[in-house]
Amino acid sequence: MHNWQLNLATQGDRLPLGPPALMMSPQLGMERPDLVEKRDHKYNISTKDLKNSRLDIPEPERVNPLADYRKKHGKGFAIDVEPIEMQKRAPFP
Repeated sequence: MHNWQLNLATQGDRLPLGPPALMMSPQLGMERPDLVEKRDHKYNISTKDLKNSRLDIPEPERVNPLADYRKKHGKGFAIDVEPIEMQKRAPFP
């Protein structure tokens, strides 16, 4: 999961609103070559060189069997944002 550290008082950070979304890296075959090429050009990087520089990083010894649920089952989870009336548990001072 990804969390935001906000400093509303001194830096004026804005709270990200909307449904929560998990961040993930695209898996092999999920990326769009045209977008990768556009990104590489914009940031003056080479995806091919980055991949080659990581060849010596070992694969994990064990992958959690519950990982990649969406890819294995073709199903995911959706969270809807729905306005509700907040319940107060104690009187506000």
